[in-house]
Amino acid sequence: MTGQQLLQSALDLCALRETDGTIPADSADMTQRAPALINVLLAENAWLDARVSKTALAVHTISALSDTLNVHPLIASGVLPYGLARLLLTGEDDASAARFGELYEAARAETLRSGRAAAGSVTEVYE
Repeated sequence: MTGQQLLQSALDLCALRETDGTIPADSADMTQRAPALINVLLAENAWLDARVSKTALAVHTISALSDTLNVHPLIASGVLPYGLARLLLTGEDDASAARFGELYEAARAETLRSGRAAAGSVTEVYE
């Protein structure tokens, strides 16, 4: 998923895109702010990505909306759109931003549950 696709998903959640997929002129500032907001979300969810992907903790960023998000697909498509919608609406529609914040936290919790460590056998090291 690219930053642009994430932005489009968030705008769709907010019902801010036209039927032809374009972004209205009064929402153009959201496109300009999106890369920085996405980087905040990527940093905020780095630990979750490491847990789900079973990799070392690393914060990946983007410099343009055309860049690919280097996170697990569950996070990219199931968590980040709610977080970006929350950040885009904060200060403009605080009630909707709060609702997206709740959905974001719920999606993070659900993704965390899917990334739990697998049970395995214990190796006896003292005999």
